[in-house]
Amino acid sequence: MRTSHVWAVACAALAAWSAGCRPASQGDERLAYVEVENVIKRARDMVYPAVVRVEARKTEYFRGQKERVGGFGSGVLFDSQGHVLTNYHVAGRAEELSCTLFNKERVKATLVGADPWTDLAVIKLNMDEVREKGFQITWAPFGDSDTVVEGDTVVAIGSPFGLSRSISFGIISCHDRILSEAMDLGGGLETGLFSTWLQTDAAINPGNSGGPLVNLRGEVIGINTRGGGNDLGFAVPINVAKNVVAQILDTGKVLRSTIGVQFQALQDLESFLDVSKTEGAIIASIEPDSPAENVLQPQDILLEYDGHRVAGRYPEELFELRRHIAGTPVGREVTLKIRRGGEPMDIRLTTAELTTVRSDEVNFEKWGFVGQNITKRLATRENLKNTRGVYVTGVRPGEPAHKVRLSQGDVVFQCEQAEIDSVEQLQKVYDEAVKEKKPRILIKVWRGPTIKVEVLRIEYDAEPEAAKEPAGAESPKDDKDGDTKQESQRQ
Repeated sequence: MRTSHVWAVACAALAAWSAGCRPASQGDERLAYVEVENVIKRARDMVYPAVVRVEARKTEYFRGQKERVGGFGSGVLFDSQGHVLTNYHVAGRAEELSCTLFNKERVKATLVGADPWTDLAVIKLNMDEVREKGFQITWAPFGDSDTVVEGDTVVAIGSPFGLSRSISFGIISCHDRILSEAMDLGGGLETGLFSTWLQTDAAINPGNSGGPLVNLRGEVIGINTRGGGNDLGFAVPINVAKNVVAQILDTGKVLRSTIGVQFQALQDLESFLDVSKTEGAIIASIEPDSPAENVLQPQDILLEYDGHRVAGRYPEELFELRRHIAGTPVGREVTLKIRRGGEPMDIRLTTAELTTVRSDEVNFEKWGFVGQNITKRLATRENLKNTRGVYVTGVRPGEPAHKVRLSQGDVVFQCEQAEIDSVEQLQKVYDEAVKEKKPRILIKVWRGPTIKVEVLRIEYDAEPEAAKEPAGAESPKDDKDGDTKQESQRQ
């Protein structure tokens, strides 16, 4: 707790109490200071027993090698069924989870669902284990983040750097911070495109992720997610989390819509495009295999989306447009009013489900590489022609794919004369080839605009060097600073 903050709050409380009454005495100041401390402690005690330390284990591929990685963060119980709210980057892809509770008991947990776009995840305690150990859980009340304003006093609770529960103290610096660009979650995943952030100067450090940001009424008003140092921290507003939690508990996932376009702000381009300063947003690019493909064009100006006027002069205004599109029911037909070459026109299209860059990776063990399906966002990011083929995410040194110089970012589109549209198709060809012990495998790959034809030479009797497990390899690699190994720089 920072004394300067307590003193400032105490002085404000004292000024309000003594205004129009009588001059404040030293005793009055002490009473106000003590009262503020008591308010903070009451808020702490309402939430503290519901805060858990989350330990996660998962399998990841690094340069084609499978590794077990581990880390930890924080979470908060929010109902009697043992559901815990935390961050995606703490538990979103975990295969093994456990939580250390307020009474220091450790209980296993499972992942219910996760949403990288808001960096949130819901996990559930093993309640049979809770009952067997003979104790009861306590959960925290959710508040209303829409009522939060700059200057509100807050406390952040969690397990920074793997320590037991701790509390930091501060204020809300901005109640609706908009970050114009998505933030990286690792593995190509993005977050923050569709939600504002609560900015706070309460200390948020690695390991605090997933813990609650609490107001002085003892209500959770945010989920601590990132600390940038210099008294700069960010939390997901609890009203955003409520919507995500409801969808996850109902269906196991969160659905969002896309029309398959990237937008650009109008600022400094209005006169060139002959539009007013408050009129529309520029369509900068079209995603392959998306609803907008063959319907919209780059440099079209989007004037209205489904009857709603579009303003996109500033990058911050594009946030509201993206959120509006994402909130449209998947599969709904919408009308877009655009301007193309100075002429207005109406376009009708049907929204599709928004996907992430990342999809599940598949290890083609004998061939020496790992690949994934090409999502629409991956195709856009890598400037690929379409979503067909298998995107190579890692190549193991010394193995067949490495010997023919296959590299990350290559796209396998043909194998043994079979056209490859997906990981599932390549898996079938791979399984047949391994079953027949084919010594030579012909593949065709896209590398940028170039087609490469290669022959993989497979030795089935020899164990590849990269496949041999080093001593102690069964132990997961932990990040001692909190969160997961590959995301240790995020909280």
